[in-house]
Amino acid sequence: MKKLSLYLTVFIALNNYIFSQENRPKLSVPSNTLAPKEFENFKDRLYFGGNFGAWFGSTTYINLSPLVGCKINKEFSVGGGITYNYYSQTNFGQKFTSTIYGGNVFARYLIFENAFAQIGWDRLSVPEFFSPIKNSRVWVDNILLGGGYRQAFSERGSFVAAIFYNVNQSPLSPYPNPIIQIGFNVGL
Repeated sequence: MKKLSLYLTVFIALNNYIFSQENRPKLSVPSNTLAPKEFENFKDRLYFGGNFGAWFGSTTYINLSPLVGCKINKEFSVGGGITYNYYSQTNFGQKFTSTIYGGNVFARYLIFENAFAQIGWDRLSVPEFFSPIKNSRVWVDNILLGGGYRQAFSERGSFVAAIFYNVNQSPLSPYPNPIIQIGFNVGL
C-alpha cells in the first residue's frame, strides 16, 4: 500500500510538472505591447468643414454648406450638414430670386491615404416652377454617389475635392450631373 501511494504521489507530481511546461496562451498582455488607440477621446473623432461659394454681379450666387463628421475608425466616417443657396439674376430690368435650403447626411470611406468613396443623401426645399401656385416649394431628395481626393494642409486640416453623380436626378433637382465640390475639413 505504501508503494502504491508513493507511485501515485510521484505520478501526480510528474503530471503537474509536465503540464506546467506546455505553452499555454498568456491571459494578460503587458501594457507596453498593446496597439495604440485610434482616438484618445470623442473630440478626436470629430471634424468640421463644408463648402462656400459666391459670385456677384448681374447674377448673384451664394452657397453655404457647413458639415460635421464623426470618424468611426481611421477609414470610415459619417456626418451631416445643412445647405443654403441664394440665387438672384437681373435681366432686362426684371429681377428673379430663389433660395434652396435643406440638410444632408453622408458616409465616407477612405480607400487610400488621400482618396475616398462617399454616398450621401440631400433633402432640399426648392422652388416648384411648374406649379400654378405662386412661390410654391417642394422637397427634393438627391442620392449622391462618388468620391474624391483630400490634401492635408496641417495635421488636422485638409482641402477636399470631390465629384458626385445624382442617381435620383429629376427636373427639380438643383444639381446638374456631374456635381463637383471643393471644400475643406478641419478636426478639433
